[in-house]
Amino acid sequence: MADYILKRKKTGYVFSAQVKKSLEDPAVDAPDGTLTYTQFDDYSTRLALHLRSILTDITSDEIVPICFDKSTWLVVCMMAVSKAGMAHSQSKSDVSREFSGTDLKLVANVTEICSSVSDSAEDPGKDNEDPSLPVNQPTDLAYVCFTSGSTGLPKVVQHTHSGAVSNVVHGHGYAAESRVLNFASQAFAASTVTTLKTLCNGGLLVLPPEKERMGGIANFITRKEITRTVLTPTLLNLLSPDDVKCLKFLTVGGEPVTQRLIDIWAPRLSLVEAIGMTEFMRGCAWIVDVDDADTLAPIGETGELLFEGPGLFQGYRNNDEANAKALIEEPLAWAKKRGENRPVRLFRTGDLAKYMEDGVVQIVGREDTRVKLYGQRFELGEVETAMLDCLPPGVIVAVEIVEPANGNGPMLVAFINGLSGDFSTEAKHLRERLATKAPDYMVPRGLVELENRPLNASGKLDRKLLRQRAAAMPLIELVKHTGSLEKAVPETPEEKAMQQLWATCIKLIAEARKGDVGISIEDILQHRTLQAMNAVASFGVNDQSNKPGSEVSTYTIGTIASTFPQDDVEEIALATDWQAWCIGQGLLKPHGWHDYMVFKFKKPLDTDKLRNACQQLVERHAILRTIFSVKERQAFQVILKSKAYPFQFAVKDSVDGKDMDQDVEETIQQDMKRHTQLGDPLVAFTLVKDATDSMHQLILRISHAQPLEVIPFTKFYAEASLASTNSESHWKEALTNSSMSQLRTHTRPSVSCPINSVVKASIPLVDLNASGFTTATAVFAAWSIVLSKLTGQDSVVFGYIISGRHLPMAKISEVLGPCMNVLSLHANVSSTGQTASLLSSIQSSYLKSLQHGNLGHHRIIEKCTNWPRWTHFSSIVNHLSFAFVDPPFSEHGGCDFNVHEPEHDKADIWLQTFAQADELEVELRYSAETFCKDWVKTVLDYFTTVYQQLPDVLERQISETLPKTSVTVPQDVPVDCLQQMKVDSPPLPEYPKALEEIVLSSWESVLGADFKSHPGFTHQTPFYEIWGNGIAAAALASEYSKRGYSVSSEEVLDFPSVGETVAHLLTRTKSESP
Repeated sequence: MADYILKRKKTGYVFSAQVKKSLEDPAVDAPDGTLTYTQFDDYSTRLALHLRSILTDITSDEIVPICFDKSTWLVVCMMAVSKAGMAHSQSKSDVSREFSGTDLKLVANVTEICSSVSDSAEDPGKDNEDPSLPVNQPTDLAYVCFTSGSTGLPKVVQHTHSGAVSNVVHGHGYAAESRVLNFASQAFAASTVTTLKTLCNGGLLVLPPEKERMGGIANFITRKEITRTVLTPTLLNLLSPDDVKCLKFLTVGGEPVTQRLIDIWAPRLSLVEAIGMTEFMRGCAWIVDVDDADTLAPIGETGELLFEGPGLFQGYRNNDEANAKALIEEPLAWAKKRGENRPVRLFRTGDLAKYMEDGVVQIVGREDTRVKLYGQRFELGEVETAMLDCLPPGVIVAVEIVEPANGNGPMLVAFINGLSGDFSTEAKHLRERLATKAPDYMVPRGLVELENRPLNASGKLDRKLLRQRAAAMPLIELVKHTGSLEKAVPETPEEKAMQQLWATCIKLIAEARKGDVGISIEDILQHRTLQAMNAVASFGVNDQSNKPGSEVSTYTIGTIASTFPQDDVEEIALATDWQAWCIGQGLLKPHGWHDYMVFKFKKPLDTDKLRNACQQLVERHAILRTIFSVKERQAFQVILKSKAYPFQFAVKDSVDGKDMDQDVEETIQQDMKRHTQLGDPLVAFTLVKDATDSMHQLILRISHAQPLEVIPFTKFYAEASLASTNSESHWKEALTNSSMSQLRTHTRPSVSCPINSVVKASIPLVDLNASGFTTATAVFAAWSIVLSKLTGQDSVVFGYIISGRHLPMAKISEVLGPCMNVLSLHANVSSTGQTASLLSSIQSSYLKSLQHGNLGHHRIIEKCTNWPRWTHFSSIVNHLSFAFVDPPFSEHGGCDFNVHEPEHDKADIWLQTFAQADELEVELRYSAETFCKDWVKTVLDYFTTVYQQLPDVLERQISETLPKTSVTVPQDVPVDCLQQMKVDSPPLPEYPKALEEIVLSSWESVLGADFKSHPGFTHQTPFYEIWGNGIAAAALASEYSKRGYSVSSEEVLDFPSVGETVAHLLTRTKSESP
């Protein structure tokens, strides 16, 4: 029994056993003749003996190449080499250079040997089990075949006798009555396996002439009454079941099999889809997690298909790298649970598959055909399937990534064969239908008509040749059928409305709102064609700006603006977090965000007319008559009526001989020294005249919290607050497991390290439009990489400024000033991830955040994160992209204009970028008290290097993107520029009760009556842990002032708890007492 099992594991033994059953039955039908099993066995034995006589030193591991066209001698040589104890490979007589370069040794001229044996064949009845022939071992090499080489040099696939026999003895329909067409090229596994299975199971092997193989195969199948064959989907698309009614069994593989083919052929015959025929034929299949083979994929989830079993190939010849990728030699975690007797070698097919609920394995695609384009990852097969669903039967489609010769980057190109009508017309209709089935990035930009179907040696569509052809084509040829040159005329009223919006594309969203059309920035960037954009837009959107904000409805003028007569107050409204931040910064000594606009007129002005014009400006715009108030952790705008607002217009005459610019600067510096507190008017005008009254300069003091509006700003906030609940959910998800990336350590709010220095660079603007990325995305991605390098963390968070023009509110574009906000961007910069993946993730996060930018940054921090409530943005990016406008007052001869922005502590690092024409202006602003200039310059250089190389490294790992530098956060950065003053606080019982009550009542007014319920509250708890809004310090200072204690915002921050404040006020009281 043991001897039988041993012999059974050799192909020669299995074949010899079959010969005894099929002596005179036909074995081979080839263009050069036919052979019975007896003849075939005799010729192969004689040739084997001859080979052994001339190749005495050959080993079982060496390979004899058989170079024949399809003929009887091809099959005879194949069996002869096996009987002679050698391994064989097959190829056509015109073997290509690719296959000849795969380390095969030519050991004999087989053609001459076959001829001599044929001429001397005198005893055809000789015993086919000649004892002088060697006995193969099951582990000996039986044959090698080749991969298709579609992704590079073909690999040599080695199969042993035991593996070959395992495949052969389970014929699955191969039997004595089978007439099997061996269509596949002899260099590939399908040809060898078909030959062995047919001859070892008593069937007739039919080899087609090359002429009929490449054309007219349906007639050949019918004429030869073929019952079984193996074909590729490309070839099967050329046939109809009615053309080959004799076929009973059909194996299809080598390429993805579409559902359309299955629907056509499965009802008519026994259809089998073959996977991995080159390396494997039968065994067990497993589906594992794509990123972790130790984990099995759940039913219904896509994973990688693995095979195991005795039919598994031995390995790729002389290719350790390929073997390491394809073969798993050590048992995986789930495989260890099956016991020690199970095989441990597994083959990674590279196919993506999933188990269906009925146990069927569905092939989804290939890992090596998953592509990344325009920042999106998808499977080329998905595009092909979607296209085939839009095309008539019989059409062949191939989709590839191509980089045209004169293009500006890779693009998706579809090759189509079989369309009967005008190709341009059909292509237009195809794209229209495809736009409804696939996202925009999966709709090919290029469409190429194929007059014929180029096939490679394995019968598959020659994709490598298609890519080469397309790469040599100019861009205009690739896109001429896509409508990129011939525009479709808008037909529906909605499409015509969208066309009008495009006509004013610089103001697209604003124009959309005017026309009651709802569309977002995210919609515009993700749906780039007019038709696609039309599909996602909402028409007939009503102006909802008159809806009141529910958060302000519980407050009255009396509670918020109690210091003013009610008749003096026009309206109250909640302030945005941006406004509160600006007001809080403005009430510190540097007066941050309170800018001075200087208009230098080239001729003198009429002072009375100018004063009147300025007053009309204030009367017209309610926001300029707005003061700010705080109540119970909320900041409010209090709009005063014109009669109640203290309009400020001063005139200053310069001293004769004094430089006027210097006088203006001194005027500004003097104004910055004024004492201010919450509730003071913010807007003021000062006209400075030179001594001769020939030149005038107007200084306008205004806060960044005061956008000039055409619509009431109160309604802007009310509208912006409507979607707050939904926005909170967005930000909670976006900032999960994140923390602010700190360039220096912060343990409290930072207010005294002003941004007072800058380093600059001007660099070429990178163009990532072809890849689907905006300039802002490139800037954010480059800064994310820099921040990750500086902090040593993959997860980074920084702030970025938005204009607020994107908010879903009618007439928002008509607000004449900043509707700004600073939002948090959370990015994961994995060094092993692709650069394009980072860009895609950042752009997606950015676009989604724009629809939720109505939520203030303090509210996001407090409601949506677990960060400290006072968290300070360590770095902020402000990317600008707009054209310069004409100078102001051009109708009055024009004037020079500049802005004096007080230096203040708004971030540790402020990155300002400005895109104009082909340049990106970069400014890295910082505090000289915090960072040295050389370090900041190094950071700037690092940023510009990363930014400029983005187009070249999209498909590379981020680790390959990083410039070689050791830049890190300086170790000597001070913990806080503003050092907390330590005060010896007396025990609580020693506090004067009246003084303590003043502090507690002030806290209650600003922080709410429930401030003591804050978790862990004591008299040593800083106020900013309860409410981290930047305006809180100014609000407490204002409350203390109302109660007779003049305290600055800085003092409130220095003494931030109840205990410290009481102690500080007590100390001041004692020191001021006589």
